Amino acid sequence: MVAETDSFIRFFFSCRRRFKRMNSTQLKEFQAKKGKEIVEFVVKNSPFFKEYYADSDLNDVWNLPIVNKKIMMDNLTDYNTVGLTKEDLVNFLDKIEQEKNYSERFHGFNVAMSSGTSGSKGVVITSPTEEKYLQAVFFARFSFPRIVRIKWAFLLRVTTPAFQVSKFGQRLTHISLLHPLEEIRHKLQKFQPNILSAPPSMLKILAKEVKEKRLSIKPKRLVSYAEVLEPNIKEEIEDVFKTPVHQIYQGSEGSIALTCKRGSLHINEDLIFVQTFDSKGNPTQPGEPCYQMIVTDLHKKSQPIIRFELNDIITISPNKCKCGSSFRVIEQIMGRSDDLFWAPRKDTGELQFIYPDYIRRAIIMSSDEIDEYQAIQKSFNKVLLRIQIKTKKIDKEELSENLRKNIRDVFSSYKCQMPKIEIKFEPPRRNPKSGKLIRIHREFNF
Repeated sequence: MVAETDSFIRFFFSCRRRFKRMNSTQLKEFQAKKGKEIVEFVVKNSPFFKEYYADSDLNDVWNLPIVNKKIMMDNLTDYNTVGLTKEDLVNFLDKIEQEKNYSERFHGFNVAMSSGTSGSKGVVITSPTEEKYLQAVFFARFSFPRIVRIKWAFLLRVTTPAFQVSKFGQRLTHISLLHPLEEIRHKLQKFQPNILSAPPSMLKILAKEVKEKRLSIKPKRLVSYAEVLEPNIKEEIEDVFKTPVHQIYQGSEGSIALTCKRGSLHINEDLIFVQTFDSKGNPTQPGEPCYQMIVTDLHKKSQPIIRFELNDIITISPNKCKCGSSFRVIEQIMGRSDDLFWAPRKDTGELQFIYPDYIRRAIIMSSDEIDEYQAIQKSFNKVLLRIQIKTKKIDKEELSENLRKNIRDVFSSYKCQMPKIEIKFEPPRRNPKSGKLIRIHREFNF
């Protein structure tokens, strides 16, 4: 029997059908069936999983032992199912990083280095079959604008062969984020994309270039990925380009979610099974931000992702999307659990976590003249704010007073001890390893 994932066309139409027609009950049955199939496969083909699940009930898929990035990387040779050794993979990645030849494949596999938002390095293996069906689900789900010929610009740090396509008048091109802004602007001006995708921090920069008439492009669709798309940033970008920003929520752990034609960010439920839990380990209720997120890729076999712990904090909407799909909607991606602020409570002295979104709101509500910002928790009792303002005319002392008051109000609402707040009027700094802009970040581990 030919697997559904072996055919681009078959998977394309199946993905469309499931998204439009599957109800919640059918979806749960499909996920349970695919979950058992992938577990049976890995136990037979991965020495790591055979040993890791030795004492587990393989039928109870959604309660199997959790895997994380460190466990995967520490056991990568036995973890993958395609016979690649960790040493060979790392040597290959070092080679292509030095040569900047990101289009090269390793024994036919697309092998890439994942830094993640935290900057922790990982290895991502994707087979040709997996590339094919991931492309199929993307074309089946992405809300394309009504255009005959696609001219799609992807702004990424590095590229893969998937982002360099020129067929039948359809063009996909990669523009490196490592280039100076002047060169990025020149390439976009020449290419004139009708779909533009980039991290939100870069979309914001390009919006400013357009607004100040240094760049003249009119994309029909904007796509955000790699960083948290904050509501105020989204609104600012859309106001300049006069078109909605869609999202691709994807990482080395799989294609987690895509924006539908109604603008909702749907979990790809037939690709990825998502579980969310609160700080006590109980399933999170819709409308509540999670503390822990566990994902299972229902199809990936080369480098299995089963009960894999992500550090992302998301809120799943309690409402069904108006597009009619039963696939759950992510109401908000709030950041990473690594970047939860923590502080001692006044009443008990115990440590209390504070969600990044509350810190974010406290900053942007301080003034309309804040252009960019970053909040770094240096220790339990010290917070550093980097604030970039739009105009020099603003009263910095008054703004500093507002910022301190609003941040302290957040800590007070959580009944936490007040931190010392240092404010620097300077641009935020990107993660030196991943190159991503993390606006709310905890610098210390505990």
